[in-house]
Amino acid sequence: MSLIPVVLAADSDLESHPGYVDFSTLTAIAAIEPTVEISLKAPLLNMITNLIRSEDEEAAEFISKLMRVTVNVFESDDIDVDQVAASMSTMAEDLDSAGWDRVVRVREDESHVDIYFRLAPDADVIYGIAIMVAESGETVLVNIVGDISTDDISALGRCLLYTSDAADDLLCVD
Repeated sequence: MSLIPVVLAADSDLESHPGYVDFSTLTAIAAIEPTVEISLKAPLLNMITNLIRSEDEEAAEFISKLMRVTVNVFESDDIDVDQVAASMSTMAEDLDSAGWDRVVRVREDESHVDIYFRLAPDADVIYGIAIMVAESGETVLVNIVGDISTDDISALGRCLLYTSDAADDLLCVD
């Protein structure tokens, strides 16, 4: 018995979730492997939830509502920041028309930043967060998918994804 159909069905469910963003157009422009690639799916997020629950119940509750966390960082001076920025603008228009709310927009020199939230109709749940950053030498794409209560969002401020030379870790700080 193959697990491939089950995995494909799970990915299909995720891709139909209102908080999911397909960044494939932007990753294709980079045309290089990401220097940082984080892909936390539900089973690993559940494990993290169980590991931190005794230390920080609020953060664990927040993480338990996530379906996927994806972070891709591309670093290269060969990336055409203008081409990435133009594609980001097109993607931003698509997010706007799909009901996403832009919460941050920066256009300064060669820096282009867009941060979006996808809220439920009554605004009590955040379905997704999309972060797109393009600047000279670096492109960062983040998509957080889940059913996050706006009451739980304060835990996001304490749970930070960071990169160290040794490893990529999830750090929750008080």
